[in-house]
Amino acid sequence: MRTIKCWILPILFSICTATQSGCISLGALMGQTKSPTLDTRLLEAQGYSIPPGGMPVPVAPDPNGAPRVILEVREDGTHVESIPLAMDRAVFIEDIVQQARLHDRFGQLSVSIMRPTEAGGPPLRLDTRIDDSGKATNVGQNYALLPGDHIVVNSDNRSSLERFIDKQFRDRM
Repeated sequence: MRTIKCWILPILFSICTATQSGCISLGALMGQTKSPTLDTRLLEAQGYSIPPGGMPVPVAPDPNGAPRVILEVREDGTHVESIPLAMDRAVFIEDIVQQARLHDRFGQLSVSIMRPTEAGGPPLRLDTRIDDSGKATNVGQNYALLPGDHIVVNSDNRSSLERFIDKQFRDRM
């Protein structure tokens, strides 16, 4: 009986460790197959196509060759659209928010810009918050947009206390 208990504990420990480390998933351990549940609408709006192997690859740019950014609004569902980017002047995140009147519709916003990197690595994430008037709460975070940027807009759901504390710390710096 003692030898059985000695083997059960290490086996259970190794199963738990393997599933937590990402080596295997519990579903694979139980014999379940993965189902293709990846929503590819976002990638297609960015100009990607998903080949049978599953890796996204860039497709041809717009026929007119104009640079663009992708605006994704995650409020009341997800709205994704491709917006042409003016190249004769700098376009900032405040400009896009004010032109789309997002601050009027949703109030205070939390905005993330996902900027592609040169080497094809993970995108660089730039976060900012927009107040009710459509201005960035921190002027240094009113980022200029570049072609290929992906803008993700969420409603700022912080409590009044959290906003007050953030404002107090920001004013003192």
